[in-house]
Amino acid sequence: MLAMLLAGAAMIGAIMGWFLTTRTEPDAPVIALVPQEQVADAIPTLTPDGQRVAQSDSRQCRYPVAFITVSTPGNPAGGTVTFRTSKYRSPSFHVTDQPQRIALPNPLPDSGGLDPLTADGDAKGLLVSLYPTARMEPVSGSSTVTVRWPARPPCK
Repeated sequence: MLAMLLAGAAMIGAIMGWFLTTRTEPDAPVIALVPQEQVADAIPTLTPDGQRVAQSDSRQCRYPVAFITVSTPGNPAGGTVTFRTSKYRSPSFHVTDQPQRIALPNPLPDSGGLDPLTADGDAKGLLVSLYPTARMEPVSGSSTVTVRWPARPPCK
């Protein structure tokens, strides 16, 4: 009787474990933060307001910036693209087959988490460096991918 009770408890535990693991949030590509020593190189790709805020926060404590590298491999003519998150809209960029690094402010700096990254424009074959890399085709429209944003690094 005791063996049957233990086997039943183990089976219920296994079923509950399976059920809980299938209900977790889906894996999302991760975006990387700009290393502190590269912030000065990233600032010019922000909007004018974003540039002012980032320059006033040289330690990246209040305004953590992430980056993406974009290109259109096999499409040297490329296209014009604007990137959006829930709290930021980038300037327009002409993206070609030559990789280009673009900074984006972290929309969830305190907690990190999931937020959409949208590419608006007309860049056929657009690749966005996330981990793993996302293929986004905003040909005459938009393309959105949910991205995992890291939490703000500790301030030094």
